[in-house]
Amino acid sequence: MTINIALMTPGGQRWIAGVIYIRNLMGALSLLPDKERPSFYLLSGVKGRGEYYKESGEPFPAVHYYAFRRDTPSWKKALSAILSMGKLIWPVSLEKLVVRRNISVIFPANFAVRHSFPIPRIGWIPDFQHKRLPDFFSAGELDERDRVFQQRISGSDHIVVSSRDAYRDLMIFFPTDPARVSILPFVSFPFPGWYGNTPAEITKQFNLPSKYLIFPSQFWRHKNHRVLFEAVRELRDTGCPDIALVCTGYTHDYRHPGYFRELREWLSRHKLNRHIFIPGLLPRFRQIQLMREAAAVVQPSLFEGWSSIVEDAQALGKRIYLSDIPVHREQNPPDTVFFNPKDVKNLAETIQSDWAHLEPGPKLKQEEAAKIRQFKRSLNFAGDFINIVKKTGV
Repeated sequence: MTINIALMTPGGQRWIAGVIYIRNLMGALSLLPDKERPSFYLLSGVKGRGEYYKESGEPFPAVHYYAFRRDTPSWKKALSAILSMGKLIWPVSLEKLVVRRNISVIFPANFAVRHSFPIPRIGWIPDFQHKRLPDFFSAGELDERDRVFQQRISGSDHIVVSSRDAYRDLMIFFPTDPARVSILPFVSFPFPGWYGNTPAEITKQFNLPSKYLIFPSQFWRHKNHRVLFEAVRELRDTGCPDIALVCTGYTHDYRHPGYFRELREWLSRHKLNRHIFIPGLLPRFRQIQLMREAAAVVQPSLFEGWSSIVEDAQALGKRIYLSDIPVHREQNPPDTVFFNPKDVKNLAETIQSDWAHLEPGPKLKQEEAAKIRQFKRSLNFAGDFINIVKKTGV
């Protein structure tokens, strides 16, 4: 019997990592042999982010929209139905949609239900940042996240976390039956479209120098841009006058709305605008091209659930300077140098020891070897996901 999997569409402009996660999963599932490959559908609310899943140009399935869930309050149902019809989409509940499409299981089912759901639900918790770095959250958001996480854990048939580090946090902060939990590290899928163009064409559009480091991440405080910027300043002033850094990613931190402005003011004050370039949030293809062209990748984050930057660096065969935190040690990618993410001098010295010898990409031999390795890892990712699906009784 064919397994029909409904993949929800998390993420969006504010959290592009959720979009990338599902894209990677769909790419990995496409590698499975015909007899093992499930059918999968993309599901999104009419106010959701389905458009982000069409951007890559890859042959992903069409997005199927639902207007509301069965337990949505009547007034919200009415508003959602009007919105749905305004978009020329017939309003249907999520429950009816999964039954109509003969869906076997839904993932990631990160929504609450007050009544029984017609099919098994697999939840996903990316990380427990609010428990490990509570100072980055308001008291209200800390309480809300605790409530939502507990609801997600209690209401799902199975729960997925992305690392052993996250599994430990789950068992400390939200203890549950280990049989209901699986660790599923995700893998960046090397889509063929990444490699068809010359990335230098993209770098020219942004007037970037020929040699640069890249940190592709949203500008949230825990991503630790400030320490990285201070390291660039030190490098410029102590023997690396040509040091350059490119930072892509969404520039608004909803928890700290003034954070990006403060960073820009700091860059201007220290005259670093000719050394640090910020193109902002880019389409996935363009971001990947800038990574291919980079001399190396830097990931200074103070906390991750499983770093998509690390996975992308592996997929492209890039050298990476990586903050020494438990989950990064767990990922342990090849060609990595670890540094203390709170020590500017340590980071600057780590980069300075390599800078003169680093060369711009792309390095085609390393990319090809990384691509082959990544296809194998992606196939394992897909197989592990199917085994988790089967744990729900499908």
